[in-house]
Amino acid sequence: MLRLPRPRFLIAAIAAVTLIGGSIGITAATWSDHDASLADWTSHLSLSARLVETEIRSRQVEANVNLLRIEDRLAGRPLASFRDSPPDREWLDTVLAAIPGGFAVCIHDDKADLILTTDRQDTFAHNAAGREYMTLALAQPGKTVVSAMITTRANPQHFVIFSRALVDRTGQVRGVAEILVTGEAVTDVFRPLQAPDQGSIFTILRMDGNLVARQPMPIGPLLRLDATKPPFTEFTKSHEGAYRAVSVVDGVERLISFRQVPDLDLVVTAGMTMDMVFHDWATRTQRTATRFVAGILLLLALAVVAGESLRHESRLLRSVEQKADELATALTEKDVLFQEVHHRVKNNLQVISSLLTMQSLHVKDDTARATLKDALDRIHSMGLVHQTLYERNLASNVDLGVYFGRLAEALLGSYGTGKGSVTVHVDVAGTLDLDRAVPLGMLANEALSNALKHAFPDGRSGTISISLTRDESQWHFTVRDDGIGMSSQPSKGIGLSLIRALTRQLSGRSAISKDGGTVVIVTFPV
Repeated sequence: MLRLPRPRFLIAAIAAVTLIGGSIGITAATWSDHDASLADWTSHLSLSARLVETEIRSRQVEANVNLLRIEDRLAGRPLASFRDSPPDREWLDTVLAAIPGGFAVCIHDDKADLILTTDRQDTFAHNAAGREYMTLALAQPGKTVVSAMITTRANPQHFVIFSRALVDRTGQVRGVAEILVTGEAVTDVFRPLQAPDQGSIFTILRMDGNLVARQPMPIGPLLRLDATKPPFTEFTKSHEGAYRAVSVVDGVERLISFRQVPDLDLVVTAGMTMDMVFHDWATRTQRTATRFVAGILLLLALAVVAGESLRHESRLLRSVEQKADELATALTEKDVLFQEVHHRVKNNLQVISSLLTMQSLHVKDDTARATLKDALDRIHSMGLVHQTLYERNLASNVDLGVYFGRLAEALLGSYGTGKGSVTVHVDVAGTLDLDRAVPLGMLANEALSNALKHAFPDGRSGTISISLTRDESQWHFTVRDDGIGMSSQPSKGIGLSLIRALTRQLSGRSAISKDGGTVVIVTFPV
């Protein structure tokens, strides 16, 4: 007898297990969600950093193309011939007009003296000696370089200068050409990525620590970072990556994704505040915790109700156990009764078979004797069903593999094949209820008997195969021989008629064809 736990102990156990297990589960899920949120934002910021890289590369390529145009125009002419040349200034104005955000174009000679400019506001120095955009270009002939962000006294805007050394055909540096672009033109592409009040930043930095562009623009003096300290120490660890750092501009901790652009001597970053990174996670965690507490309270209430009902359940359980014992006894008696019924049916069919056998001994007519033999085979096929049920200790489902194996063995022994040798292959598995096993067995008896009697005359050898398969909706029963094939004028026996009648009894369809012998196919629903 099952002993139920005391209600108070059960309630305490349920509360403890639920609280401990739930807490562990919630903690694990929350930590996993925390890591997933961090990974999602890292991936998102990595894509944003790629966009920043793409934008600065695009600007550099655009500037490089136009600087090469200027270099081609200077080819073969003395640089002095360009000094304050109105036609050349007009041509530079057309170059400038094709550059988005372009502010001015300027040409200095190798002494850093101003030769020609489109700038009417004196933004460029008349002598650029020592200026970064001049020294960088002269130090790297054949390369378009990017300056740090600059401001001028004449114009409070922020600018970026793309410059390139002008080299003649002999490789001699003749001067430097510069294109001045507003900082807003470089950073405007990032504005759609920056939702208001989210604290996201996008920056382009030179590897020496100077700021090239930033969105949003910093307030106050231009940013310059120490290249020997973080975050530049992070940049040197790998080509790209992510880290957490507190901004020197606003003191806010952010998740930063960076990518080096070594060919331009730049590094680009995209960052988001940690509060925003974990904002959705914090909301989900709060919601989950609220649901967890509500669930705990509900489960405790249910445990109390369950405890009150345990006494009633105990009485019901004792009643159910008593009923189960009674049903088990009844089921055992039913199984014994079924076995007895099948045994008696088998014996009765055996008596009938014996009577017919005795009668056939006194029949002189060959046709009558053959008819009695067919009847004996049909009775034997039915008897085999009940014998199989009895021996396999089954109530109503016939083991088809055992049954068809015995049927084939009995018929093969009953029909001698003269000097030849006939082999029967049985490929059958599964079970079938008694109501359909009997007609299927009789049908198999008819098909196999016909094959043994007619397919191999004059002592021929051959093979007969019996198969039974099923799919989702149908059984497929096949008897195939490789004998002489069915005559175009079958005998007038009842075999074919019986096959059709038994097929209808199975609610199926039958087909008989000649395919290197005779094939009987019966299909009936599962």
